Amino acid sequence: MLYRFLLLIGLLGTLPVRGHSQCVVTQDAQKRVITTCRYYDSKGGLLMNRPDRSQSITQVTYLGSEYLTFPVWQPGTLETGDSKKPIPCLIAFNIATNVVKCRFEGDEQEYEVQPDAFTVNDMKFISQVSQKGGQTSRAYYKVLYAGKTRVLKQLRCNLIVPKREAYTLDDPFDGTFRRQKTYFIQRNNDRPRTVSLSRKSVLSVLDDPTSRLNQYLTQRKLDVLQLVNAVAYYDGFQ
Repeated sequence: MLYRFLLLIGLLGTLPVRGHSQCVVTQDAQKRVITTCRYYDSKGGLLMNRPDRSQSITQVTYLGSEYLTFPVWQPGTLETGDSKKPIPCLIAFNIATNVVKCRFEGDEQEYEVQPDAFTVNDMKFISQVSQKGGQTSRAYYKVLYAGKTRVLKQLRCNLIVPKREAYTLDDPFDGTFRRQKTYFIQRNNDRPRTVSLSRKSVLSVLDDPTSRLNQYLTQRKLDVLQLVNAVAYYDGFQ
């Protein structure tokens, strides 16, 4: 019990998740990930979590999910504090809200945690803390390459709900979770800088007075592997 208490204190901002989500993530017959949500619609048009006699239940189905993985909960580890000792737990990473949840062994309670880093399905994520308007927020980035310079990828998603026209009423989905990928280069633990998959963008982010990287990169457009290789090559002569 003492270990569990100290562990939760170490994960700054750890909060129990009260209540149960009205949304369930599953797969349909075509193996597509779908999210089904149910809510209660009162006569006054307000959405409520508790049913009463004046409310009716409404169900919506979305293609995709706001979570990184399916199934949503996957074995992983958290890292926090100076020790960086991996802490095992089941992890659910919501890439729409940038929230990490975990379940510890022997404990069915879900916790919102703010680790310095976490790993799930062999994917390593690190965090960057920023302050705006007196409030602190934490963003998570997938590590694609970790040398003297890092290549990072941020995954986000938005729910796109189209206007339902008469001719689209047979569409089985009420909306789609659309994912976006943004790439970053980080040097010397400085603030990550956005980079696109192009030669021009990489050269604008990485300072190279010797022009060696300029000569190494011969293609205008790059894929992710070429981006990683370019940064690794750059690290080699720094």
